[in-house]
Amino acid sequence: MRQLIVAVAIAAICSFAAGCHSQPSQGPKASTTTSTTTTKAPPPVVEGALKEFLLAPEQINAAMEATEMKVTNSRTAMADDSATMTPKECLAIDGSAQAQVYANSGFFAVRDQTLNRQEGDNLTHFAEQAVVLFPTAKQAGDFFTAAAQSWQACHDYTHIQSKTQWTVGAISNTNGVLSTITNLQNPPSTGWKACGRALTAKNNVIIDVNTCSVEPKNTAVDIAKQIAAKVPA
Repeated sequence: MRQLIVAVAIAAICSFAAGCHSQPSQGPKASTTTSTTTTKAPPPVVEGALKEFLLAPEQINAAMEATEMKVTNSRTAMADDSATMTPKECLAIDGSAQAQVYANSGFFAVRDQTLNRQEGDNLTHFAEQAVVLFPTAKQAGDFFTAAAQSWQACHDYTHIQSKTQWTVGAISNTNGVLSTITNLQNPPSTGWKACGRALTAKNNVIIDVNTCSVEPKNTAVDIAKQIAAKVPA
């Protein structure tokens, strides 16, 4: 009887203390939330915006450390100077926005502008700035990648009419800008002596620049970068 009374007492105490063998509360489980950030591709540039990317004459003058460079030609179609120079694999380095260079590339619009500064019979400064529109950024990027390969094949070329010979310097592909400088062999005492080339892609636009002077230095690259900065991405 005493044992029964003790057992009942213990049971009562346990009940009052919320159970002698109760398990600790687990509480609500923490929820895990995974967030993903999606980078939206920029909308492709439309043809109507192309002209706005070209630099003004005063910007070209500043980049080339020149004065009085003026627009001498504006085009909405590519030139074909392939008959004026040899070998043909150097056409892309010889000039900007050449029809045969862009043939079958998928481009569908171009805005091309040339500027000159002339002293007497001699051209002292020359610049050509072109923006070439592709349907997609991938197609523009593919063209740039192909150009980086094809430029390597050119080392020397000749202008057929003037019989001047040009030597291609080291080709650089730095920070997405393809560039080189070509030097005129046996240059005259007046007029330009070298030309710079630069090519880069931004969004669905190829920027294609050619500059010539006594010392073009990085002028083609500088102009290409200024144009690229205006292209939305």
